Amino acid sequence: MAKRKIASSSDVYTAILALALLAVVGTAAFVAFKCGEYYGWDSLFTVVKAR
Repeated sequence: MAKRKIASSSDVYTAILALALLAVVGTAAFVAFKCGEYYGWDSLFTVVKAR
C-alpha cells in the first residue's frame, strides 16, 4: 500500500481555522468581561423577570 501525501495547503487551512476560532472565542470573552464590568457580574447569570 502506498502512503498518502498530506498536502501542505491542508496545514494552512487548519491554521486559518484555528486563528478564526481563537478570534471568535477571544471576542466573546472580551464582550462578556466588558458587559460584566458595566452591568455587574450578577447580571450575566440572572434571568430577566417580567414586571
